[in-house]
Amino acid sequence: MKPRSPTIGILKTSSGNTGSIQHALTRNGIPSRIVETAEEIDAVNGLIFPGAGAAKPAMADLRKRKLVSVLRGYKKPFLGLCLGMQLLFLTSEEGPANCLGIIPGEVRRLPKNVMAPHMGWDKLSTGDYAYFVHSYVCIPDDPSVITQTVQYGNALCAAVRLRNFFGLQWHPEKSGDIGDAFLLSFAKLAEK
Repeated sequence: MKPRSPTIGILKTSSGNTGSIQHALTRNGIPSRIVETAEEIDAVNGLIFPGAGAAKPAMADLRKRKLVSVLRGYKKPFLGLCLGMQLLFLTSEEGPANCLGIIPGEVRRLPKNVMAPHMGWDKLSTGDYAYFVHSYVCIPDDPSVITQTVQYGNALCAAVRLRNFFGLQWHPEKSGDIGDAFLLSFAKLAEK
């Protein structure tokens, strides 16, 4: 009997883009399902926190559903996308809001010298182009957690990693081959 493929959970949020994430995973042959409860989160091999919406209402929703401590204590691969990445930090100016506090640092509005939102294709420090839509930027206390930057006025944080927590400010589901490659890599990590 062939072993069952690992399943990636996509956290249902009050304003997330779960449908487009699930479509991208399906397109890449990655089994996934929408998850809402602590029990469902525990049953998947990895978790994606999709990005759309604002920090304050998103955190209020997580508190109401008693998921804050579940996400803080998550031990499997975790991928936060856009807002999902921003919520990994201690605080956000958007609201303002106290966030999950997994990565020390803060989220601030884009600098005044650039147009907000930062929207469209832009070149990552890796040389690849990715699709962005955001008005806030993550500023970790420890720059060593930054794995990619994007030049937008200044070099801005585009991706982070701390232990099993990964974050992308860009949208892999809208970023063509580079986005597909990242999702496949994340799914491979969740197999282990």
